[in-house]
Amino acid sequence: MAYYTIAHLLQGGVLDGSGNHPLGIDAGQMTDTVFDYIFDLASEPPADAAIPRESLERLKREFNYWYPMSLRCSGKDLIPNHLTMCLYNHAAIWEDRPDLWPEAFFTNGHVMVDDEKMSKSRGNFLTLDQACKEFSADATRLALADAGDGLENANFKRKTANDSILALTTFDNWATEVMTSPAELAKEREGEYTFVDKCFANELNRLIKKSDAGYSKMMMRDALKAGWFDMQNLRDQYRVLTDGSMHRDLLRRYIEVQALVMVPITPHFSEHIWSDILHKE
Repeated sequence: MAYYTIAHLLQGGVLDGSGNHPLGIDAGQMTDTVFDYIFDLASEPPADAAIPRESLERLKREFNYWYPMSLRCSGKDLIPNHLTMCLYNHAAIWEDRPDLWPEAFFTNGHVMVDDEKMSKSRGNFLTLDQACKEFSADATRLALADAGDGLENANFKRKTANDSILALTTFDNWATEVMTSPAELAKEREGEYTFVDKCFANELNRLIKKSDAGYSKMMMRDALKAGWFDMQNLRDQYRVLTDGSMHRDLLRRYIEVQALVMVPITPHFSEHIWSDILHKE
């Protein structure tokens, strides 16, 4: 993992090392003592280093910028081997520097499609490219977020992806009407908040915090439930309780919040709402 932080400066993005070397360093010049200095295992560069001091310092800065590894995402099947050895290796190499050890791992299960293990023979094998072309990128991301978190196998449902297309389009049309339709604008109230308005605003803030908590824990389904499904239900309840006469400021705040909260899952949809409907930069 440590090598990843400097590989681009040594290999120029070419995996087999056949490309141009950005710093002009050959593999033979990368001795053990050079690596020790770059990876903070020695305080001074080796006296016999055939690499300019400036290049050594750049490599060292790059390593210190990216380390420690704050999060590594992987599959649950790698817990007893690769991930465990990753911890052992870091503890062995930086025995006196626990601040350079990995800070967190997040593991997940495998992906199923429509309650079945993906298999070409069954005809339910689906690549990300195919899913994006069939459902769009954002609808695919929404369905993946809804598929599940944690160590259980995630279940990508085509129906969820298709329903997501309709849901995102419906919200887009509704938000456009709220912001531009004379008929909708005529229904909106202004002035002081009523008790129902205050309840709506308070519940919206609660769902923002709940969604943020889900994102912070990498629990995308929890974040999606609070930041999309629950917020949609909240708006519908608010509309019923106000007999369709919702407060103008709260409507605009709701649309803004909905766009922002969904950025990690549906970035293109959120950007469209933010820029084209709310006209924000």
